[in-house]
Amino acid sequence: MNMTTDEQENAANHILHGNGFTRLREIISPDEASTIRDDLLQKTDAAREMGTGVLGITDLVTAGPEFIELVTHPRLLAVAHALLGADATLGAFSARILMPGCEEGKLHVDYPYWAMNPGMPVAPAMMMQVIWMMEPFSEENGGTWVAPGSQQWPTPTDPTRFAGHAVQATGNAGDAIISHGLLWHRTAHNHSQQPRVAILINYTQLAIRPMVQMGPFSEEFQERASPELRRLLAFDQAAALRARLAY
Repeated sequence: MNMTTDEQENAANHILHGNGFTRLREIISPDEASTIRDDLLQKTDAAREMGTGVLGITDLVTAGPEFIELVTHPRLLAVAHALLGADATLGAFSARILMPGCEEGKLHVDYPYWAMNPGMPVAPAMMMQVIWMMEPFSEENGGTWVAPGSQQWPTPTDPTRFAGHAVQATGNAGDAIISHGLLWHRTAHNHSQQPRVAILINYTQLAIRPMVQMGPFSEEFQERASPELRRLLAFDQAAALRARLAY
């Protein structure tokens, strides 16, 4: 289901001028989310047996067609294009698994903002993050801590200020928290007895160097890529720039 123009603008307004994040409900069904969750946990069987606190799976763009469908989902791209432009690109695409007992993570803002001096303007946004829930997020299993409105705070992250404003982002399987890259947030403690699984997507302006180097991609992969995926991976950008500069 695509977003209406009003829904797209409302989501972008929340991210830029409101809480700094918004929740999109049931982008995929709970059953679809559960299937992806099981797939991701199977990919980490060996690491889970070691009891690692946080597990990550990077570069999901080559992990299968179901993951390409996630990163090119029209509801996500609608908000990314509203914030970052029609030529928004993919900065990172990974899974994050909080194992039972995993402790809180470090307070931070997202790339590219953590690599810059504090006080960067909120608009236009340089980056939009997606925290996609592959199962219900709750206070018990480690719903991410976020500080509403903190994208507007032109200072370095401060744990004391954060603690006075932070709330836990909760939701159902298939929901996603879409946030500004400047939003202050941190990984929460997983008090449950089960892994908490999320998909993380980083969309950026075209001019921003990707946080993670993806690829190389085979010729077959590039030939099969949809127009949406080609734009996200900037496959045709060099040719487009040459055409734009030709005279």
